[in-house]
Amino acid sequence: MSTNSKNKLLLIAVIGLLLINIAMLFFFLNRDPEKRGPRGGREARMTEFLKQEVGFNAKQLEQYDTLSKQHREKIRSSFDEMRNSKERLLKDLGASAFSDSAMQLAAAQSAGIQKEMELKMLQHFADIRRICTPDQQPKFDSLFYKIWSRKGQEKKKPDDK
Repeated sequence: MSTNSKNKLLLIAVIGLLLINIAMLFFFLNRDPEKRGPRGGREARMTEFLKQEVGFNAKQLEQYDTLSKQHREKIRSSFDEMRNSKERLLKDLGASAFSDSAMQLAAAQSAGIQKEMELKMLQHFADIRRICTPDQQPKFDSLFYKIWSRKGQEKKKPDDK
């Protein structure tokens, strides 16, 4: 298999995985809260985490709710933009007969879109952290990733801490 063929295959695989990733993110963000499980989904788990583990008070939780709603709106519009951009990108790719340069450009643009989404998510974490008091920040820094990765959440019983 030539290097050119390997590059094309690799690029198609990357684009396919990126499309699957986008579809999964869209699916999870657009689910009904009632269908998210017994704890109410990621938002409910995050609120509970901020309250129990980090020690947010009522005012901080209200600030978090406002921040979270703003983030959801921003991210939803970003997904719409990403979907439209991806459609244009794939049409352009087809119009260029999947040339090497067009595939490289498509992969670079897809990576740029993904990078923007990641930066928005990381900025959201930073915004949540700014709500924390100086005493709460080390707790948030050392534990927040657990709530987003769900590690340990599935195995723990509601009574466990």
